[in-house]
Parts: sequence; structure tokens; C-alpha cells
Amino acid sequence: MTDAGTAPRDPFLARYRSGEFASFYGHPDGDVEAALNRPGIVDPDGLAEALAAQARARGDRPEQLAAIERLRDPAARTVATGQQAGLLLGPAYTLSKAVSAVRLARTLDRPARPVVPVFWVASQDHDSAEIDHAVVLDGHERPTRVRLPFPVDVPSGRAPWRDGYDASLEEQLRALGTHPRHLDEVLALLASATRDAVGVADVFARLLSTLLGDQGLVVADPMRPELARRFAPILLDEARDPATGPARINEAGEALRALGETPQLGRADDATNLFLQRGDGPRRLLRIDGDALVPDGRPEDRTDAEELAELLERDPAAVTPAAGLRPAVQDAAFPNAVTVVGPGELRYFAQLRGVYEARGVPMALAWPRATATFVAPPVDRILAVHDLTVARWLDDPDEAERTALLRLHGHAERFDRARRRLEAETEELIIAVRGLDPTLRGPVMRAERALATTRERLRSKAAAALARRDRETSAQFARVRAHLTPDGVPQERALSAFSFFLAYGVEPVVDRWKALPADGDHLLRLDLIAR
Repeated sequence: MTDAGTAPRDPFLARYRSGEFASFYGHPDGDVEAALNRPGIVDPDGLAEALAAQARARGDRPEQLAAIERLRDPAARTVATGQQAGLLLGPAYTLSKAVSAVRLARTLDRPARPVVPVFWVASQDHDSAEIDHAVVLDGHERPTRVRLPFPVDVPSGRAPWRDGYDASLEEQLRALGTHPRHLDEVLALLASATRDAVGVADVFARLLSTLLGDQGLVVADPMRPELARRFAPILLDEARDPATGPARINEAGEALRALGETPQLGRADDATNLFLQRGDGPRRLLRIDGDALVPDGRPEDRTDAEELAELLERDPAAVTPAAGLRPAVQDAAFPNAVTVVGPGELRYFAQLRGVYEARGVPMALAWPRATATFVAPPVDRILAVHDLTVARWLDDPDEAERTALLRLHGHAERFDRARRRLEAETEELIIAVRGLDPTLRGPVMRAERALATTRERLRSKAAAALARRDRETSAQFARVRAHLTPDGVPQERALSAFSFFLAYGVEPVVDRWKALPADGDHLLRLDLIAR
């Protein structure tokens, strides 16, 4: 990883890039022209009207309304991405996905074939435990959770933004002890998003529009009735043939398993790709029971496609897709050519081609998003002192810290000399026993591996002992961990964008994000921002 993009470090992504998995997707990696040649959709004017109604209700920017108008052109195509409606925009990669879509759409856009970036707010999801919190660094640079009590088993598009949420959020953010000037700016941003919001997902959508609306990013909330009613045809098609989609998902999973990969999706024998929510009740998976569909845990509440059709007339968001159907629903409703995905999504999209084919929907090209790691000046200085890079740290933080500690205290060379001696002596033993009895090579190699394991264990224990003695260096590395790998995962998967807003201000950080390319791994250094 450098300031520019590099080759993929994810083995699955590398295999995708190589074309090895091409048969699992609608298009080979990078084949944007073929993806752009997909058929148009029925009633593009109706789609534009539905999106415009949402945008006007949120008070979206003129650039967004202009982008929506371009979708009336039957030749228009979209580059879509999306994310769950997490508190404080969820993990930082939310903005990386959005900017990747914007930058790619801008590259592909032509007067005769408009290409518009769309962000699908995953407001149909109901896993509140995944979205009810955000992680930010406090004034002492410690990862700290900010949390609100979102309702359980309710789609975020129907979860209200309750009285008291604003006050609780402000209290928790003030308790962090971050820079007061930036805190006031962040609180003003949040107040503008929550003031007229109708719910949790709406707050998320308003924040996204405020931060990236000037880029012409169209924000789509699939739980809003004006858009939800456009999904009815594909949802009812799935309800009339509920077993095919899950079966195709499982078949693709077995094919991936045969290639040494672990499938991301698995469907039980009776599971469908549909959820049902009646009124304000919980969202429940529909299961197959003979000719009927039954909400999970409610065997007495039997239904079928005809009843669901009547229900959707009254409540267009009552039936929603599971993860295995959601992308096809999106691509049936939008003229979508490319979907910008994260690493996990790229894996589960590999199981969806059969679902698309069963529903007669063109599958969009999967485009791996850009990654962004923000590097604060103190982190750069600490790593430089220990002759480390951000990329080296992210590859293996524990090994990077061990190596630095051993080198700092003069032990690294000793371990390296011991390793070289062991390797040389093992090779000498192999040569010696080869002439005596070739079958002895195996025991010698096993002994060498045991010695190597012991050597690495001793090396690790020595580094741990040095860490206990050298508190100053350990504190430095703890600071690096908090910034780059909080909670043991990459920064963008743990910290909220608001962590950087609180430390450096909203506009300067968002400006750095807006410059992110459409793909590749990138470092965004914060030394260019006056704190």
C-alpha cells in the first residue's frame, strides 16, 4: 500500500482480478463496456419521480436533483453502491464506497449515455446490533463506542429517531473530550440531519447528502413507498418460485468450496429470499411450507404470493428481500451497470448469478471499492522512528511491533543469525542422511519445522518481555494500533468517519475523501490539514 493504488492483498480479490472466478459473475473484472450495454428499465420517468420525491423531502442539493433528472434518459445507466444505515454513518468505508461510485460514474459518463452514481441506503435491514453504535477515538486516542438504543428486529427505514436521541448523542460526544471547535461543528452537522428526519435511515441519508450531495450522488431509500412499490414485480416473482433462488445460492457455494473458498451465504432447505413485516411487528424470514409461505416462528400465519400482492398494494415495504435477492431487486429497479462492493460483498456476489438468471435481471459488474486509511502525523512519526511503513503495519501489526522491538534493543540480528545457522545445519543434515537412507529426509524436515516453531515462539516471548520493560515504545505502538487497527481490524472497518471529523474538522476530511480514486488501496495523510 502506498499513496497510490497497489496490487490486491486479499487472496479472493486477487483470484477475482485474475479471471479465475469469472463464471460466478455477470461480467469479468473490469469489463465496464459490456456492463453498460445492459438493457434499460421499464418506466425511467417513474424511477426519477420516486427518487426526486425522496430528494425533495430531504432537502437534497441541486446537484443531486440534476443527477436524478438525467435518469429519465432511457440510455442512462447507474453505478450503485450501498451500506446499512449505521449511527454516525457506520464504519468509515461507507464514504469510501460512495466516493468510489462517484468517481467511477464520472469516468464513464458520456453526453449520449449518462452514468449516475447511486447510494442504496440498506434501510430494509433489521439487525440493530450492527448499526446502533459507532467507534470514535476519544481525546486520549482510545477507541470508544457511541451507542443509541435502536429498536430490535425493525428495519432501520421504520425505526423512529426518538426523542432523547439528540441529547444522548451530544452528551456522549462531549464526554469524549475531543477538540471543542470541531465538536461544535460536528454537533451542528448532526443537528441539521436530525431536525426534520423521520427515522434512523433518514438521518443516515441526510448526512450522506450533506457531505457528498455536491458530487451528484443520488441517495435512494428503498423503504420509502414511492420507491418500494417499484420492487413488487420481482418480489412477487420470487414468492411464486421461492425455492429456486436459495438453491442457486447453495449450488454456487458448493462450487466455491470446491475451489478452496468458504461461501458467504447459505440457505436452509425451507428458507426463501424474502422477509415479511406486518404493520409495526418484527421483520421475519419467510419459509416454505408445502404450497404456502410461513413467517419464521409463526406457523399459524400462512400466506402465499397472491396475499402478498394484496399486502404490497396497501404497504409497499411489507415484503423485502434477503441478502441473496437484494442486489437483483436493486438492478431490476435501476438501470444499474456497475455495483461498487467491499471484500465481503464481492464474496457473496459470487453466489448470486443464478438468482439473477432465475429472475431475468441483468447482473451488474462487481467493482471492488477503493480503500482509504487516514494517517495522522503522530502515527507517521512513530512508524518512521521504527523504520516501519503503514502498509507493513497493516499486513501484520503484531509482527511489525515484534520486529521493531527486537531491532530497537539489538535482538533482531541475534534471532536472524540463529535462524540462518539452523537453516544451514538442517540442509547439511539432509545432505548427509540422503546418502545413508533417503527415508530419513522426512524426520529431519519435521524436526526442522519443530525448531522453527520453537524459535518463533521464543522470538514472540522475547518481544513481549521487551514490551513490558520498554513502556514508552509500547505506548507508541498502542497509539498506532488505536489509529490504524483499532479493535484488531483495519481502521476503515472500525472507526467512524466522525472520528476524523472530531479531530480535524468536517470539510477538510471530506475534501480528502472526495479525492479518492475509484479503486485501489490508498493512504490519506492528515498532515496536510491544520488541526
